[in-house]
Amino acid sequence: MIICPECCSAKRAKIPGCDNGCKYFSPLIVRSRRGNPPEFPIHYCLVSRSRDTGMLIVVGTRKRPDGNLKAMFLLIDLWKKGVRDCFYDANMSEKQFERACQRFGNSYTEPEHAIPEEEKEQDEKERESEKKDERQDFIRIPRNTLIIEAETAMHFDDGVNIVEDEGASNRRAIDSARNARAIYEVYIPKRGKWYVWIRTFYKSGSQDSYWVGIEDVEPYPWDEKGGPNAIKIWSVRGENNWNRWLWDTSTHPQGKSVPGYFRVKRPGYYRVWSKGREPGTRLDQILLTRSRRYNPETASEGKPIPTLTQPHPYEPATFEECKKLISHAVEISKAVETEFPWEFKYWLNDIWGDIREFPKHEGSLYKCQKCEEELPDQAVDLIKQHAHSDDIQFYILCRKCGGEFD
Repeated sequence: MIICPECCSAKRAKIPGCDNGCKYFSPLIVRSRRGNPPEFPIHYCLVSRSRDTGMLIVVGTRKRPDGNLKAMFLLIDLWKKGVRDCFYDANMSEKQFERACQRFGNSYTEPEHAIPEEEKEQDEKERESEKKDERQDFIRIPRNTLIIEAETAMHFDDGVNIVEDEGASNRRAIDSARNARAIYEVYIPKRGKWYVWIRTFYKSGSQDSYWVGIEDVEPYPWDEKGGPNAIKIWSVRGENNWNRWLWDTSTHPQGKSVPGYFRVKRPGYYRVWSKGREPGTRLDQILLTRSRRYNPETASEGKPIPTLTQPHPYEPATFEECKKLISHAVEISKAVETEFPWEFKYWLNDIWGDIREFPKHEGSLYKCQKCEEELPDQAVDLIKQHAHSDDIQFYILCRKCGGEFD
């Protein structure tokens, strides 16, 4: 039977004996089972932020010589079944990778709690009110402009605090201790100069500066004290910028008519970061634009620029942390006899290496679903008994978290 490559990919492993009997695909199976070491350097290690459903998405990518990625998205269930699903792609652009991150993150990690009807109506009224406010406060921005909400970082260092502020966008901003970073994942669609502005609140002459950077991108003017890729943004002496929100940019050698910029060499997925320099300086929004002449302070009269953004669904993790999570999920799958996805069996080594070298899981097979402490054998046996019962939902806590409901 003649079949196109797309249909083959979609139906593979769903037809009994298809893979083993296919003269095109079976050599790939043999090759993957030999356990060859990964060819390319590790690029991203991410873990989904949501943990209140027991589901986690572990993401690993390796960078190919052509700039594209090999990527594996692994859905694991640490409350019941272990390894549940796997998606692997051997050749993804960074833009395709970002879309896949958002798609999988939104599909699997949002908790499914019942919302009372009165709360739904209230939420709907608030959304309508927000839309009305956005229409009234419409601010024009040039094409190829990116706006990042400071509180939506995928990772906060210790020392970064989200603060309530009526003058900030969404009524929230961040206040960072010196050298404490907030990290954002941003897709930058064009190469060239990207000029940077921040919406900030300066309290005084000793609380009026921030660092902003983009990893692996050349900054200008570079501030060495901020570390690699850092641009310093601060209030120029003599300017009356204290005790108010405003849009500000770096003090450029050619004057403020030329904002500081980052020279991006190729379109792609980048980590943008802010770093505290003087605690007490609040950060609301970061704006990157290709337009050298655009001045958001003039365009908005110092107001926030409305955006529709949400926190990135993942946070960075180390290679070892990801392998520990995978090892834990594999042990659960073996204990409750969950069938491993074929993509997981064939391609795990290509991203994560030899599973025999993964760190072994320690402690009870399942953990307290609130504090992740050990559970007694009786509780673990109960979970194993009902691990594949989709019609039975349970929430088991340790004695400390269970309290009177133990």
